[in-house]
Parts: sequence; structure tokens; C-alpha cells
Amino acid sequence: MDHNTENSGKVVFIDVNDDAGKDVNNVIDNECIMGQQGSGDATQNVQKHWSTILDKGIDHLTDADITGLRFSSLDDGGQFYNTYAKLVGFSIRKDEIKRNKNNIVTSRRWVCAKEGFRPTRKEDNLNCKREARPITRTGCKAAFRIRFDRRSNEWVVVEFKKVHNHDLVVQLQTQFLRSHRHIKDSDKAYITALHNVGIKSNQIMDNLIQQAGGYENVGFIPKDLYNHVVADQNSNMPDGDAECALAYLQAKVDMDSSFFYRYTVDKESRLANMFWTDSQSRLDYECFGDVLAFDTTYKTNVYKKPLVILVGVNHHRQTTVFGCAVLVDETVETYIWVLQNLLLAMNNKTPISVVTDGDKAMSAAIKSVFPESRHRLCVWHLDRNAFANLPNTEAYQSFITCMVRYVTPDEFEDMWKKMVDKHNLHNHEWLHEMYAKKKKWAEAYMRGHFFSGCRSTQRCEAMNAFFNRYVNKKTRLYQLFQQVDRALTRIRHNEMGADFSSNYTEPILITKLVKIEKHAANILTREMFSMVQEEIMNEQTFIVLDSIESEGYRTYTLTQYECPDSKWEVVYYPKDQHMKCSCLLFESYGYPCAHLFAIMKAEHLKQIPPSCIMKRLLKTAKSDLSDKHESQISPDVISMARFSALSFSCSQMCFFGSRTKEGFEELKVEIARLKCRMEELYNSNINANGEGIHGRVGIKRNVRDPAIVKTKGDHGSTSNSSAKVRRCSNCRDVGHTRRTCPSIHIHQGEHVYSDNSHEFMEQPASDAPVGSPNLRTDYVGDI
Repeated sequence: MDHNTENSGKVVFIDVNDDAGKDVNNVIDNECIMGQQGSGDATQNVQKHWSTILDKGIDHLTDADITGLRFSSLDDGGQFYNTYAKLVGFSIRKDEIKRNKNNIVTSRRWVCAKEGFRPTRKEDNLNCKREARPITRTGCKAAFRIRFDRRSNEWVVVEFKKVHNHDLVVQLQTQFLRSHRHIKDSDKAYITALHNVGIKSNQIMDNLIQQAGGYENVGFIPKDLYNHVVADQNSNMPDGDAECALAYLQAKVDMDSSFFYRYTVDKESRLANMFWTDSQSRLDYECFGDVLAFDTTYKTNVYKKPLVILVGVNHHRQTTVFGCAVLVDETVETYIWVLQNLLLAMNNKTPISVVTDGDKAMSAAIKSVFPESRHRLCVWHLDRNAFANLPNTEAYQSFITCMVRYVTPDEFEDMWKKMVDKHNLHNHEWLHEMYAKKKKWAEAYMRGHFFSGCRSTQRCEAMNAFFNRYVNKKTRLYQLFQQVDRALTRIRHNEMGADFSSNYTEPILITKLVKIEKHAANILTREMFSMVQEEIMNEQTFIVLDSIESEGYRTYTLTQYECPDSKWEVVYYPKDQHMKCSCLLFESYGYPCAHLFAIMKAEHLKQIPPSCIMKRLLKTAKSDLSDKHESQISPDVISMARFSALSFSCSQMCFFGSRTKEGFEELKVEIARLKCRMEELYNSNINANGEGIHGRVGIKRNVRDPAIVKTKGDHGSTSNSSAKVRRCSNCRDVGHTRRTCPSIHIHQGEHVYSDNSHEFMEQPASDAPVGSPNLRTDYVGDI
């Protein structure tokens, strides 16, 4: 090879216009500079060696040319030989190491990866189930040894054997050699950042390949990336999945004083139930906790634990999350435990109304914990059940009419009797069961009870589908909490966008009641104003038939254009402008109906009376609360934000630098210089940096990983189910191996973690919560 050197201070030893030169030059840059971990002087020393070697040509080197080279550190010598191996086309591995009496390394030897021979005992075993790996050892004698010279305080090459007894790998295929596959710290940070937002490993690899300009420039193969992701996950739970999850939640408590979580363990010290909520969710519940809906979703974690998401409706008619729970089963006692902890976290504020599906365990728990709350069954589930149980379409349509028609209770009874007689359903068992629950689903009995428009668990179903974008049946517990935080961040970002739209934009006024409409636009959120505006527009279709003056109030009777038989009554108190309509729309949905606006016009009011404004619908629904907690930011989150900002800036710089040869050469040198400087800063401050939320271990609670449970939503495995989950060989749990099995180090005795003293205290077994006689309870949180 013809090697043309340049003495410009740059690490460019070969003419970049030559194809062979490009390959060698890239290897020198990637292996010698970007991989260098030593000081700037050490880097210059290695560059000097490469300049001398490339002047002569790698193909013409002799053993004597390498013997005697000096390096500032042991790592410099190893990096030099690995770079040489990549240029020539072979892989290296560590061999012999010598230490002095103080256990300090004095000599290190590297050999070709094909040195020695493989034992033949497995090849002779014909009954081996797994196919033997291909033979890779050929007894190659190539080697490289350096020894520490105390007089010069340097490492000197004392042995170099160049000759190989096997074919060398062409340059394009050296990417598959073991010693040349290494994931740099910057790539690890990039992989972690992408993986944390749900991007799959194969997609991350494709992205890195595109950025590097080909597989050969990435520095590792897809298998290395997969192994790194798995190793990174395992490193996050050294004490087991449950212990890591609890440590994560305790770290959340340290950053957010109002974060609340509680959990139970069973008799075998396995994690059973867990409930958690943060300060923002508690604030949302204080504002919008008058309506509660919850449902169970499945396939969200590797233990098949059902995930319960408790949600409500905010002032933008968006779904807001009050808390989450993972359960060991779906019994009445378990749901009672969840609702009791919800009350505990929310300062014993009971919801006005609750919406669930027809699950009997949920209904029993609601009756026990929220006896004063109005419980409503999901109309969507009732619709499906009616279609499946009733004998024909006409009977089904009649049932739906009884369910959704706005009538009085007496009118409902008449409709029901006619339906039963017409379709001969007197002995229909399902229909009798539904009639006994009529106050939980019939609109005739729901009028006047505030549900904020919730008539089904559709919001729960939508929220379950939303969370399923972040979690799946392979998700560990500690990952579940992190992904739930990600999902909540997205939900709250959407709410913030709705706040921005309501506060900094103005809707178009389209009605003739300009002052009333303007007042509504000023105080209501955009979504609620749209609904109120529609009621104002409908006001013109109503006619005031009569007005009766009484002591202190007036009673108006209204009818509708082209519907003279329909009549409504509105009672108006002039003293405080209090109004109430017989349609009960305001009491059910929270905003005034068209009948009330008709009376506002008749009374010449210029603003909506306070009695017709519900605080939860205002733009300022959350701003008046003084106990809003601002959470501290995790050091890991700060580091990730910094990494993202720098990555964006570097992408722009690399774009412009790659467009010209001069820019490319200058940028390479600057990157190498800045990289060494940033590494120095990092090493000097590494002890001062916080561990962050993922690095906290906290106090070991000796809680074992949960057992895989069978839920109501689990219909059994099929032949097409996914591969078996890897289990610990000691306790048969998932989420850890025998090496990190928590049961090996578990201590006897039951303890509770106090949220006040942060110390362990003995707790008798009789202190278990109501409905969970066999469970002990540990909890943390500032209540």
C-alpha cells in the first residue's frame, strides 16, 4: 500500500481521495481518537506511533518495528493493538496478566482471538441437544505484550508476533469481530433515550445505521444492541423487580412530597396489591373528583396483574387520571382496599357519582366504601348485554328506549310495563335482574344527579387503550411505573394545550345575546363554551307561555316552537338571580340549558347568574388552589434533557460540516478536542452528581416479586401464545435470576415503612387493612 501522510496536526495519515485510504483513515479516527480514554498527551503519543507505522506501511512491518514502542498507559497499549488488529483483519482477546506483591499490574499480554484450541468433549457427545458452535480456534501464535518500565514510568512493548496461521478478514467484515464491537457511552445514552420513549430496538438500530452511513460504521451489530438493552434493564433491578419498583416509588416521594403509594404483600412476602398517585393527580381530584370512573385493563405487565386506572373529567371535558393500582385479584376485598386508599390519598373526599361496568365485585366495593355516592352502570355494556340476552331486535330497541329516554319515573314504569307485555317477557330472568337495578342505569332515575356527561366507561376504555401504547404483557413492574409516568406526562401536556387555547385565544360570537355570550366566553373553557353557545342558539326556539309571580320568586312556563305539547318550568329568584329548570340539565351536566337562557333574556340579564355557573367548568378551576405542589426534577431527567438539547445542536453542526471537505476535517479535530475536555469535566464531577431516580436503592424491604395471577380477563393460553417467560431457578419468579434472587437474602419478620420517621417499625398482623385479612400493608406518602 502507498501511504501518504499529512503533517497538519490532524489525524489524517492517508489520502482521503483513495478508497483504501478512506477505510484505513476511518479505522484510525474511530478506534484511536474517538475511543481514546486517556489524556491529550497520551492521544498525541499514539498518533505519533501511527504516523511512523503508516509511513512504512502496515504490510511491511516487522516484529522489531513494534517492539520497543512506548505508551503512557495500559489502556493506550491495548487500544493501539486493537486498532492494528482491525486494520489487519483479526480480533484480539486478553491473555496473561502479571501483578506485583501490591496487586498492581506490571505486564499484560493480548493474543489473537484464534489462539489455542477448543476442547473436543462436546463435539464427541452425539446426544447433545444443542448444536455445537462452529470452531473458531486455530492455534494462532500472534501476540502483543507490554510491560511497565519503572525508570521511565511508561509501558513498553516487549513482545510482538505478527504472523497468523489463518486467513485475515477483509476490512468490510471486521465489524463482526468481537474485539471491534463496542457500544460507546454516547451511543448508550442515545439508545436509552430512544428506548425510554417506546422505540423498538430494531428501529433504534436502523436509526444508528442511517446516521453512521452503514453497518460497518456503527461499531457494533444488532445483537450487541439487544444485549445492552437487556443488561441495562437487569442492572436497574439488582434486588428484584418488586424491590426496584418500590425504590422507584420511594424516589418519587423524595422528589414529590405529596406523592402517595401503598402496597400489600402476601404470606410469602410477594408483592400483592399496589396503589399510587402523585401531587398533580391529587390536585386534579380536589378540583374534579366529584365524578369517578374506573375499569380494569389486562396484558399490561409480565405478571398478568390487572391494572386499574381511576379517572375523571376535567374542565376541558378531557379525561384526567386520579390514581392507578395493580391488583393481585379482582375480588370485593381487593377493590375495597383500592377505594379505601383512594380516599386516604384524597383527604377522605368522596365522589358524588361513580361510573363502572356491571362487575359485581366493583359494585359491592362502591356500596361499602362510597355508600352516599350515586353509582351508574355503563350504558355501552348494558347495550351489548341487552343485544345478547333479549330474544329479538324489537325487544332490544324497546329496552334501549327505556334506558335513554328523558322521562319521569312514572313514565318509565309505564314504558317498561308495555315493553314486557308486548314481547311477553314476564319470565325473562335477565330482564328481571336489570329491573332490580333500574336506579343505576335508567335515565329517568339519573336526572338531576351530576355525572358531567359520563354515561359509560368509554373514557376508561379510551384511557386503557392509551396506556397500552406504553405497556404490554412483557413489561416489568419498575418499567410499568416509568411508562405510566410517561403517559401521564402526555395527558397533562394535552391539558396544558387546552389551557393555552382557552386563555390566549377568543372564540367567535355568533348569537344575538352578545353580552351573555361574551361573559360565557370570558369565564368558561373553550370546550364548555362551545356547548353553552349551542344552548344560547337553541334559546330562540322556546316561547314563554306564562309567568306566575309568587312571594320572592317567579315561575315561568315554556314551550318549544312546533312542539306545543312539551312544557318546562323555570323558577327564578330576582333577589339573588337564582334559577332552576325542570329539565335538570344544569344539575346533570353542569352548564345552563336553553330554557334558562330564555329566562335570562326575559329578565334582561347581561351576565350568566352565579347560580348557573359551576366552578369546575371555569378557566380558573385549578388556579385558586393554594396547596398546589411543584415537584422537583429528577437529575436523570435533567441529564436526558441536556443530552437531547446537545444532540439536536450537534445534528445541525454535523449537517453543515459534512457538506464541505474543509468543514469535515476541521469538525473532526474539534470534536476530538471537545470530547476529551468534556470527559475531564465528567470525571472530575462524577462523585458530585446525584444518582437520580433510577439509581436509588433505598432501604431493602425484602419484598419478593409477584406471582403470575389469573384474572377475569385471562381466557387461558393458546398454542399461539408467546414464548415462556424466563424464571429464576431458585424461587421460580420472573424478573430476576438466581444470582440476584431476593429470597436467598430474605429475613424473617414483618415490618412497615413509616412515612414520617422513614424507619422500620414492627406492626402486628392484626393491623391489616379492612377486607385483606391475610395481607400486611406498607405505605409511604405525605397525607
